[in-house]
Amino acid sequence: MKQELTKPSSLRAISMLAVFTFLFLSTEYFYVNQIAQNASSARTVNVQNYALGISAVGFCLYPLLFRFFRHRLRSAVFFTLATLAIVCFVILGSPVAPGLLTAAGMLLFLVLGIFGSAVHYHFLCEISDKKYFARMVGISYGLAILLQFLNNSLISSAPAEQLLLCAAFLFIVFSLFRFQHREAGNNSRMPEPTACASSDNTDSQHKLPAPSASGALPQLVLLIFLVIFMTCIFSTLDNTVTLGHADGTMDIGQWPRVLLACSGLAAGFLFDLHNRRFMNLIMYCIMMLSTLSVAILQLGGSFLIGLIVFYLSSGFFVVFFTTSFLALSEDTRCPRLWAGMGRAVNNGGAALVSNLSLSLIASDNGITLIITALVLFATVSILIAAYSMLNAPGVQTETGGTMTHKMQAACEANASHDTKSSSGNDSSASTASDISSDPDYPQNTPHADPFSTFSTAFSLTDREQSVFDQLVNTEKSIQEIADSLFISRRTCQRYITSIYEKVGAKSRMGLYQSYIEWQRKNL
Repeated sequence: MKQELTKPSSLRAISMLAVFTFLFLSTEYFYVNQIAQNASSARTVNVQNYALGISAVGFCLYPLLFRFFRHRLRSAVFFTLATLAIVCFVILGSPVAPGLLTAAGMLLFLVLGIFGSAVHYHFLCEISDKKYFARMVGISYGLAILLQFLNNSLISSAPAEQLLLCAAFLFIVFSLFRFQHREAGNNSRMPEPTACASSDNTDSQHKLPAPSASGALPQLVLLIFLVIFMTCIFSTLDNTVTLGHADGTMDIGQWPRVLLACSGLAAGFLFDLHNRRFMNLIMYCIMMLSTLSVAILQLGGSFLIGLIVFYLSSGFFVVFFTTSFLALSEDTRCPRLWAGMGRAVNNGGAALVSNLSLSLIASDNGITLIITALVLFATVSILIAAYSMLNAPGVQTETGGTMTHKMQAACEANASHDTKSSSGNDSSASTASDISSDPDYPQNTPHADPFSTFSTAFSLTDREQSVFDQLVNTEKSIQEIADSLFISRRTCQRYITSIYEKVGAKSRMGLYQSYIEWQRKNL
């Protein structure tokens, strides 16, 4: 864990996600305060939730911008969006008309959504060891909440807060530009096979059909609905607190944010236990406590107890949906879309239930609100049970997909069989023959044993072993390898980079030579 945390890539990922989370939450808090000066409490809450909803649109726009704009034009678009965001920050702290203030805030949150989606994708790309995914998300969230606590405690003037938010945003912009530059360089330097098969002798007619989205699609759909219904409960509690803050009838102070930071850190470490096997169960218990907090607040119980439970639960919830979507996004064809989908679904869900939540709270009908919370909790129970079944051991792959190892092996075997029967120029067969005829290749060893022992010796994961097998036994391009394993090209490249680092190779040919040399010495 310590070694992974001290990697420059991990530090970059954690710091960027922490700064963005701080920027988003602090901007939301600053915007609500500015709106509340000239609007009723109900309108303030509505504007807040509409801003969250438009930020969800921004999260979904990022992959479209990346797809339809070339590199140089893409940089110009992002530079324009960054300039607009800075202008909006200036407007938020200026004495302007309420309409202009609202419009500037909406535009700002749209831009923040776009950049937030990029930050989550950056986080996904930079973290090489997914074993500590939740931990790093929890650390990022804890740091963000502590930054927000210091900001609210030490900075009291609007101009100073504007300056700090602009500085945080510029840090995000600069870091993303550097990341895109490194990504473009890595893509251009990524080694391709030395002898790729031409288009007329490929196995396109017999290749396994790639899924339209990914093998993780059922999990993603269930997770979206699960997060939406969880958001309904948390949004109701959040609106209660926001209404009180906007009315000035309660001042919760800054100390609950320390609880929020602690809960985020605790969630990260607890979720990662046993490869996140108990993450869903832990989150279910947290949702039970959250539902109880609704009952406590509506039955006239201690507001302090309900508030503490709410803040402790919120940290777990944020780490849960962030980690879940990040982990599943690796097995999708568009990780740029799904990496930040957790925040998008949460923000969009909060916007959708805003009016209903406000109506229930304003009605002062505590029993109706409690019954609604119980119905939501029952729905969450069903969804989390179904989602847990898809994530059960033996069903989930290492990165969160839904293919079993046996199914994956069978698919690869069928693809290999179809390829051999369709063409006498099969590259996989010729390469395998070249390996077995090598004088350094152990002739009396079963074909599967070298891969098993080699992967154990160099700590290759199951998916890395599958990629490694195709790297040394086929002449497939990186895209073809990615298609056969139902992963994105970018994910495949990360596996290749990880294999190179573990083996100590710098190219595909170097990897092959290292593999042959290792067998000669050890088998």
